[in-house]
Amino acid sequence: MEEKINKLEQRIQECMRPYQHAITLWTSMPGIREVTAWSLVVEIGTNPEQFPQGSHLTSWAGMCPGNNESAGKRKSGKTRKGNRWLRRTLNQAACAAARTKNTYFAARFHRLAAKRGSKRAIVAIGHKILVLAHYLLQHNCVS
Repeated sequence: MEEKINKLEQRIQECMRPYQHAITLWTSMPGIREVTAWSLVVEIGTNPEQFPQGSHLTSWAGMCPGNNESAGKRKSGKTRKGNRWLRRTLNQAACAAARTKNTYFAARFHRLAAKRGSKRAIVAIGHKILVLAHYLLQHNCVS
């Protein structure tokens, strides 16, 4: 079974060679490893012009908070339905980033989790990761 897994991973690495630059950019962020970067390539691609801003990408992915307000009263803040595979990948990356030491994502997670709860904090960190991933790809820089 291990041999089959290794062969499959080598095949995936061969297929991902044309996208190596984006994978290198994204793996420089805390919480994102090679497999997560592969998922980002598959789900959102490497063309930053598809989404003019990171907010458009997060909205498409369903990682932005809802805003239901009427007469000054805030009602449900449920997130939108979006790409379920991308959401799951980002939530896993956010969990990993929240457990890193001395990073912005970990500090933000602990700050938000104290106020709003850990599940909402994970979604917020996933949102930040996606915005940063779009920014890195659009501006072609390493964090």
